[in-house]
Amino acid sequence: MKKMLKISLFIALFAATSVAYSQISIGAKAGLNLANVLTDDDEADPKMLPSFQVGVVVELGLTESVAIQTGASVQGKGFKEESEFLGEKFTFKAMPMYVQVPAHIVYNGSGFFVGAGPYVAFGIGGKFKAEGGGNSDSESISFGNSDTDDMAPLDFGIGAQAGVNVGPVKIGAGYDFGLAQIIPKDQRGDGSPSVKNGVINVFVSYFFGQ
Repeated sequence: MKKMLKISLFIALFAATSVAYSQISIGAKAGLNLANVLTDDDEADPKMLPSFQVGVVVELGLTESVAIQTGASVQGKGFKEESEFLGEKFTFKAMPMYVQVPAHIVYNGSGFFVGAGPYVAFGIGGKFKAEGGGNSDSESISFGNSDTDDMAPLDFGIGAQAGVNVGPVKIGAGYDFGLAQIIPKDQRGDGSPSVKNGVINVFVSYFFGQ
């Protein structure tokens, strides 16, 4: 965690010292998330859960081709599990929502872009939902690190993205590889499974004034 924060701080400081020489572009971003979790629990069988992302994106141009990209977005993450009992299908969905702040180094080429860097996300809400046997039930997700909470409040990791530039529009895809354990801290112990977020995303960004 400390290493991730140092990397993010270094990028932020580098951006701050470069603002006087940079071109700042602000845009809106929205897209589809295909969320899942990465776990070493052999008994778990998590499957991909469709969700969404929406937010603001900011690019600080350091050179004609290289920029630092940051911003803030609401990101849907989570997973689903499916089972069958006595001929009935049952589905459990975990649908946490986060506010996510990335710090990517982006290279804007002739008609394309690629980028990568760390991200930090903070849990803000979401629901667990169970369906099956003609019934459904849901409850809100509690973020915290106690024995009574559902998920740890902090997520962080490494993200990568690539796509095409069409004027002020970026169309791309990416992947966020979670490095943070999402099980609350007080519930972790010897032999407890590792559970981390992993999200494939497809997005469109529009930059104003370009």
